[in-house]
Order: sequence, then C-alpha cells, then structure tokens
Amino acid sequence: MIESSAPARIDFAGGTLDIWPLYLYFGLPPTLNAAIDCYATARLIPNPGSKAIVLESRDLGIREKFSSFKALPEGKHPLSLLIKTVKFYEPKEGASLVTSCQAPPGSGIGGSSALNIALHGALKTWTGRKMSRETLLTVAKNIETQVIEAPTGWQDYFPALYGGALAVLPGLETVGYSRIPIDLNEMTRRFVLCYTGEPRRSAVNNWEVMKDALDGKKSVVRKLDSLQQIAKKMEPILRKGNWTALASALKEEWDARKALAPNIATVEMKNLIKSAKRKGALVAKVCGAGGGGCVAFMVPPEAKTAVTNELQAKGGTVLPFRFVKRGLQVKCNRNTRR
Repeated sequence: MIESSAPARIDFAGGTLDIWPLYLYFGLPPTLNAAIDCYATARLIPNPGSKAIVLESRDLGIREKFSSFKALPEGKHPLSLLIKTVKFYEPKEGASLVTSCQAPPGSGIGGSSALNIALHGALKTWTGRKMSRETLLTVAKNIETQVIEAPTGWQDYFPALYGGALAVLPGLETVGYSRIPIDLNEMTRRFVLCYTGEPRRSAVNNWEVMKDALDGKKSVVRKLDSLQQIAKKMEPILRKGNWTALASALKEEWDARKALAPNIATVEMKNLIKSAKRKGALVAKVCGAGGGGCVAFMVPPEAKTAVTNELQAKGGTVLPFRFVKRGLQVKCNRNTRR
C-alpha cells in the first residue's frame, strides 16, 4: 500500500492576488500562509493481476469501478479530480485508490488542494513517473482548474507540498516560495480555528474580481491595491515574529477583505466573532472565500481556552490544530518515505 498525505493551511494575506495575471498588475505581492495538521490522504493499493481502477472518495461517499484507466469517463463527474489525475499518470496496471480529507466541506483552508497534492504523491510514487516538485505543483493546479472550471490561485498548493509558514512569491518567470522562520509552536498558542458550516455560496467570486480588475473598475482596483500593500507589509512582521504587529496587520487585511467582499462573513460568523472578541480575541479573519467555512482567530495565549469555550457555546465547531513544518509525505508498505 502507498499512503500519501498533505496538510491544509490557514491563509494570512495576499489571497485572490495569487491568481494569474492579477499579481502582475499589483506589484507581485506575496501570499502568506502556513500549513496545519489537518490532512488530506490518498491510499493506493496496486493490483498487478488486473487493469481495473477502483476510485473511492470517503468524503463524498462515492465508490466506482472502471475496467481500466482508458475506461475512465470524460466530462463532469463527482470524482473528476481523481479521474483526471489518474489519467495524467496513465497507469499500466490496476489499483484501488481511496481518498479522504480531515478538512470539513467548504472550510476555506485548502482541503481540496491538499487532496490534489496527496493524489499526485501517491500516483507519482506508484507509476514511477519522473517529475520535479515544481512540475507536480503546476500539474495539480492545472488539473484543479479543469475540474472547477474557474481560475485557481497558486497559494494553496505550496503549504500542501512544502509545509511550514511560507511566502508564496510570484515572479515574471515562475512562482516560487520562501520559508518564514517563525516559531510554529508559539504561533499555534495564539490561534483558534472555528468551523461555522459549509458555505451556502462563495462570498469572494475570484472570477468576477478578476474581470473587474482587468476591466479597470476603479473601486476593485483600489481594494486589491490595498490588499497587496498589506501583504507586503505583513511579510517582514511574520519573519520577525512580532505578534502585536501581526494582530494589527491581520485586522487591516480583514477590513480590506470585507471591503472587497461585504458578504464574506455570514450573520453566524459575525455573531461568533463578536462573542470571541468579548472573551479576548484580538482579531478574526475568515479563511478562503468565506460565506461560511472557517474563521481563524488570533488570541493572547492566556485567552485561548476562554475563546474556545465561548465559540463552542455559541454553536461553532472549534477544530484542534497545530501549525506544522511537514508538507507532502508518501509512505510505502515498507515504511519508506519519498
């Protein structure tokens, strides 16, 4: 058996601007995020005596069997991410592939991208395909774009692949990353993650934002420019581990994000944020596109328990987590890692 797993993430700044070509219009701002121990997993059991491909998503509750990889369907399918990824690797023999993700549905913490990276880790190891990590990331991103039929940003794939706290750095030749040497244990002490339910709709429609920006809509351009300035300002703050300044920068980011997408926080989210602040939370930020999903709270360490208890009392689901250094990890049945 091959077991591949990759972490989800919490994003801090620069989201939306990680989509090509927006970052080219706004001074190549960093996207800042960090991996958390909420993992997506792909388990693959080769079956050399058969060409049949069995695909199962535990999260969707779907299991289907195909006579070979050539029999995998075209077009839209609930298992499109698995199907398209298997097709890319063109396996010569059969296998069973089972996926699952600890991130709740629509949580906004990059669970689908983590699952995508985990899939590639398992299939690359199984087929022996030679591919750099940079190429793997690009292929994963392009396949997910095909599946969701909308532009995807770069940021979610980097923490899933490399782990740790990162600045995702767009450039004119490529998109790279830089590690942020922050104390992840100390940062864990200062954050609470609360799931508020699956989004009813995406509050930040990146495609609409992109079109408005490329059309030169002044209000959108101004708001995106504010977000890029905050991302550039936050990066050195994270690198210094200045917690007071980080709370202030996160508040700026959250205010700018709300200006771009006024519906990013649901009524339930707003009520949870108010309650958490009464118990000492310094700032809250909706993860990802919002309209539901997760809210990350930065808190003084001494207030973490009180904030956690209050969120749970008000109907939120607090997700226990830690920021982690590890990214994609692949284990074979001999407990080897690649």
